[in-house]
Parts: sequence; C-alpha cells; structure tokens
Amino acid sequence: MSELPALSHLPAFISAHPEVRGPLGALLDRYEKSGRLPRTMTLDADWKAERALGLLFSARAVNAGGQGKVRVDLARSLRESGLPERDLLSALYAALGRQARDRAGDARRVRAELERALSALMSEAKTDLSRRFLEAQIADLRLATSELAAQAEASGAPAAVERARQTMLCLDAVRSVQAPIRIQNFSARVLGSSKALRSGGELWRSVATALVDFDPLTRRALDEQGAPPLRESEIKRALDVNGIYQDEAAASVLCFGPLVYRKTGQTFDYVARHADLGEASRLILHQLRDAEFERPKARRITVFENLTPFLDYVDACAWRGLRDEIVLCSGGQASFAVVALLSGLAGFGIPMRHSGDLDRSGVLILRSLRRRSRARLQPLLMDAATHARFEHLGQPLSKEERARLEQLVRSDDQSAPCHELLKAILRSGVWIEQEHFADEGVARALEPRAHS
Repeated sequence: MSELPALSHLPAFISAHPEVRGPLGALLDRYEKSGRLPRTMTLDADWKAERALGLLFSARAVNAGGQGKVRVDLARSLRESGLPERDLLSALYAALGRQARDRAGDARRVRAELERALSALMSEAKTDLSRRFLEAQIADLRLATSELAAQAEASGAPAAVERARQTMLCLDAVRSVQAPIRIQNFSARVLGSSKALRSGGELWRSVATALVDFDPLTRRALDEQGAPPLRESEIKRALDVNGIYQDEAAASVLCFGPLVYRKTGQTFDYVARHADLGEASRLILHQLRDAEFERPKARRITVFENLTPFLDYVDACAWRGLRDEIVLCSGGQASFAVVALLSGLAGFGIPMRHSGDLDRSGVLILRSLRRRSRARLQPLLMDAATHARFEHLGQPLSKEERARLEQLVRSDDQSAPCHELLKAILRSGVWIEQEHFADEGVARALEPRAHS
C-alpha cells in the first residue's frame, strides 16, 4: 500500500509541506478543465516539493523530470493505495480551501451569457447573412457540440463573443465588395487590422465557414466556378469567390504569345518578347489594372485549365515557330487576373476557346469564365466524342458527384456549352483528366486553321 496519509491528516500534511500547495492546485486546475483526473501529470516542483509529493503519492509514483519538473503517476498511486478518486479530490479541495467547481452549472451560465450577448448583436447585424449566422450560433448553444461554447469555456465568454462580432462585421462587409480586394486590405477596413483576418486563422475559418453554410450566393458561386465538392475545399475558396483574395501575386495568369499593353503612356511588350524565345510569362492582377491592350497579332486565343497541357502546347508552338496565338493557363478555376486579361481582349473579336477536364467541374469552370469575362469562349476537345475516345482512361464518379451531376443535367439548359458532354459523363459514370488527352489536344489544336 502507498504511504498516502490518512485523508483526515491531509490538511496537516499540507501545512507541514506548504511547497506542495502549488502543484496540488495545478492538479485541481487540470481536473476542473477536463472533468477528470489525468492518469499522469507533469507539475512544476522544486526539490522540496518533489520530496513532499513522493511522501504524499509514494516514491514509486513520483519521478523527477528535471529543470524544476516532476511527473506524478496518479493512476499508480490510487491503484496502490486503494483510494477512490472522488475521495482524494474531496480531501484536496478541503485541504486547499477550494470549492469544487460546478462544471455543469458553469457551462449553463456560460451558454446563457453567450445567448444574451449574441441576441444583443442581432440588433447590429446589417444583412440577412450575418443574422442567419448569429441565429445559428444561438441555436447551437443548446447542443453539446457548440464550437462557440467550447471557445468560451477555454478562453472566456468575452473572447467568444468578440469572435462572433468580428465574424458578423466581416459577413456584412462581404456583401459590399464591388471589386477584387486583398484580404489584408479588407481586414484593415473592416476590423482595423490587416492581420486580424489572417488566412487559415480562427477568425478566417469562422467567416469562411459561415459563408459556406449560410450564404446562397457563395454556394452558387462555388458551384458555378467548379470548386471541388469537398467541405474543406469550399471553405478554402469561400472568400476568394466573393472577391477577397490572399494577395495579388497569387491572382496571376501564365500567358504566351503576341500580347502587348500600355499603361501610363508606356508600352509593355515583354510577354511578346519572351514568346519570341518560346517562353511563357506570368502577369499579376496589379499589372493588368488600367491596362489598355493593343490589338494582338493573333488569329485566336486558347485557354487551358491545367498547367501541364498548357506547357506542352507552348512547347509545341515554340517548336513549330508559331507566334500568332495567345495561350493562357487558368490553373483550375480562373483567377481574377485570367478574367481581367480575357475581358481586356474580348472586344477585339478574336476567336477564343477553352480546354479542360471532362467532368462537371471542368464544364462549370468554362461556363464561369465565359460569364465573368464576357468572352465568347468555345469548348475545345470538351465534347461527347472526345469523352468516348478516352472513356477507358476515366475515373469513376463518386456517389456524391454523380448526384450533383444528375441534378445539373436535369436543370441544365440544353443549349448551354458542353451540355451533351455532361450527359455523356453521366451515362458512362467516369470523368477524364485533361492530361489523358493532352497529346491529341496539342496535335489537333495546332492544325494551322482547323478548330479555330
């Protein structure tokens, strides 16, 4: 049996060894935070406290951790002593003069405080979006899984309420975004700090999650722009589809060909000069703002959804010495830079085409880019015949993706671009990556005047 003193003697033991007050208090703090005693716990303790804890819990259950630390094996001490955990806790509370925490009562009080504060915030909400968010938070307080309540228990109710208030302010401000804006500038204008809405942070996630869960406009934009139908992917893109992006360097476009523009009286032709060397260039949104394009000496403009087919196509153009085509890479869902560049070129009436994955997202990306840029993009190798030729290389649709595709086909305009392709994908049950038919795409697309 352990050398644990009789519980009735515990006050006298602590009085004789006051150095254990701190470690034992930390032990109770951990219990109150988690609702149970840990099996083992590392405590701050000098050599005197270490010796006293060894007398209290047994030398076998206490081991020096070095640098003023000691590890206590509570499970072993209780097992060896035969002492019930609840009796030890009661004795520790009494000996240290502390009141046992009423965890259930504390939780009820915290949730009641949160409900009052959130209800008060409702009067400050300016949009239906932020009101839906606050109503959902209030409803969640009745559930054990409330994230806001968990935050309040960990950091205090005021911190949780402030997080909800900042989320509300951001949601209201999202609806007033008229042009693409860096997330740092958005954060500074709305919250007074450019770092408050740091990408990936807790507040960023709160705002992005609320947009996904409560904003029909965001949900529609995510679907129209072909965001992967995975919750984490949707949360990651939620602010971006509302015109709030991480930085302008990320909002860029890879391009190739005879592209020249003017700004502030200066001519910028480095994209064209690099193309003469068979090289692609990258333009960022900041460079494209207020740019006036010269009419390109190009017979067509081709956009590739994916990087590898784009690079292969550029290499083929360079090898054949072709310099009369502008080639762009949208990199999946087109960035604001891709949209700005196509919008600037759309007025010249040059034939435009787009090639992407043969799946629902690929079709939605094409349609979204047409709508956002107002460019008359035509599908290139995005048809039922191409799908049939490469069906054996396809990947099966998931159950969830098939359901989304079925819904789209039922509601789709039969005259919309790639409608027949969508029906072919649904019939076959497979989707095909652009890389699988990139070689044929390069060969066919480079035919001098065909398919233009």
